[in-house]
Amino acid sequence: MTRTKSFLLLLLLLLGCFPLFLAACAPLTPPPAARVSERGDALYLEAETLYHRQAYRQAWQLYTAYLKGNPRGRYALKARLREAEILGLLGDWQGALVRYEALLSESLDPTTRAQVQYNLGRAYYKLNQLQQASRVLEGLTAAELPGSLRFSTNALLTEIALKRRQIPTAFVRLRLAYQDLPAGDQEWFDYLRTRLVEEATPAELEHLVNLYRDSPLCAPLLLRLAQLAQKEGRPGDARQWLEILQERYPQSREARYAAQQLAPHRPLLGCLLPLSGNFAALGRRVRQGMELAAQGQPVELVFKDCPRDRKLCVQGVRALSRYPHLLAFVGPLASADAESAARAAQELGIPLISLSQKPGLTQAGDKIFQVSLMARPQIRRLVGYATNLGLRRYGIFSPNSPYGRTYSRLFQEELAGRGGVLVAQEIYPPGTRDFTFALSPLLTKFQPGTAGSPTFEALFVPDDAPTVAAILGQLTGHPLRQVQVLGTNLVRPSPGQQGLAQTLEGVLFVDAFYAGDPNPAVQKFVNAFRRRYGTQPDYLAFQGYLAVKLLVKALASEPYLTRTELPRRLRTLASLPEIPWFRGFNPDRQAELALYVLTIRNGRVVPAVSPASPASP
Repeated sequence: MTRTKSFLLLLLLLLGCFPLFLAACAPLTPPPAARVSERGDALYLEAETLYHRQAYRQAWQLYTAYLKGNPRGRYALKARLREAEILGLLGDWQGALVRYEALLSESLDPTTRAQVQYNLGRAYYKLNQLQQASRVLEGLTAAELPGSLRFSTNALLTEIALKRRQIPTAFVRLRLAYQDLPAGDQEWFDYLRTRLVEEATPAELEHLVNLYRDSPLCAPLLLRLAQLAQKEGRPGDARQWLEILQERYPQSREARYAAQQLAPHRPLLGCLLPLSGNFAALGRRVRQGMELAAQGQPVELVFKDCPRDRKLCVQGVRALSRYPHLLAFVGPLASADAESAARAAQELGIPLISLSQKPGLTQAGDKIFQVSLMARPQIRRLVGYATNLGLRRYGIFSPNSPYGRTYSRLFQEELAGRGGVLVAQEIYPPGTRDFTFALSPLLTKFQPGTAGSPTFEALFVPDDAPTVAAILGQLTGHPLRQVQVLGTNLVRPSPGQQGLAQTLEGVLFVDAFYAGDPNPAVQKFVNAFRRRYGTQPDYLAFQGYLAVKLLVKALASEPYLTRTELPRRLRTLASLPEIPWFRGFNPDRQAELALYVLTIRNGRVVPAVSPASPASP
């Protein structure tokens, strides 16, 4: 063969093989079915991403698109489960139920079938078809289940029993859920336990703690029984339940709480007093009496400043109410604060013993008591004493103020009831110091009667010591100064007002405290006060002492007295030898006090002498 022929033959062979070479070198193209499967997987995975981002509607659309193109794809079952789940999440539980029922008609592996069955029961529950839900879920409990699914099934059965008010059944199911709690949902379990404890009646709680004595789930039930007993005013029963709780479940957190409750603690008394501002000195004297009464007693005092500010006083009441062992409030002293504090205490359900003289204060509610020298008992005692002296004709010279008007009105009412006659009445502006003009009408009316006696035999002046002394000072040498002057407890001069005391010589007044009373209980208080504070107690110190002493006495026979029981106990107190001033609470919960009729003789406050009216209480 020539060289030319050989070359042509080789070229033809090469050209014939080139297509085969190109085919061998080209990339392989998958068949159409494989391309569809790859696109479907990507669609499912994108749907899963949206599902975990909680973009449920967009995820639903992609799951649906996936199933349309891959009805038998490898993710088809998972996509259908997701579809049913998303319907429930979006609130269409009927649609979810239909899909779960359809899935159960298919051939499923045991684990998937159990999960679908649980979801079906959950859909029935959400549709409030509780009987069907129970039937489906109870059938599921007979199968071998993973711990997490077994927990969820029993937890949901607990929900159903609670909704049907079947407390014992709910407790049984919750016990079963507790066994799988390590694989379950702690938050769901705590919620169910709290609901069961709060919804069970005391009888149901007691039945369960007696039937399941060894179940740790009974610890919160016992604590609930103790709390209900305490709230209902049965401290003895509460203590008994707490002791059982400690005995049976000593390592539980409820037992630790019980230990705190059973530990000896002293009740707190919230004391509302003016501790700053213009009235701080008054508040300090009341506080001294309170602290003396509490010394060595099983109570603690906590003080809150109430400087004649209604808003601050209410804030103080609410702040003290958060103390866990607060038994009662004592105070406030000023009438400006008293009404607001009484309303706040009544709303909180905490007893309050007010120290204010404000009338009608106890009308705020049945938790409000009053320990103070009230106006009407004071005037009743004063007028009774004066009429027993044979005085029949009276004059009134009073400030034109709420205090003056109130006491003048009460004086007239008592006078009329005892056969006395009011023959003259004049007023003066509050704060007056020069009475030359104000006294003129009264002096004009003071003329001898038909028998040569003065028009009136006694003059009632309801004002404080400096004012009454100023009035009497201007009457020096006038016949009017010789009549019997009557006053309220405000006319009593303090130990440092010796000059006033001499001017007030002979004035009669009523008070609730007299340090010179020889009664052993009174002298015990006076001597103890002097030893502790180096001075003699006055009415304010006595008032604080009396209020706290009454609460100490209420606790003496019932050391675990509660706020609920305290009003009842206070109403039973009366005629206590160690508290001789106190005679009991009247139906309006105001303290009835044994009152002294006092006068000023030789510059000193002393008992008035009258055979018909003893000086001591």
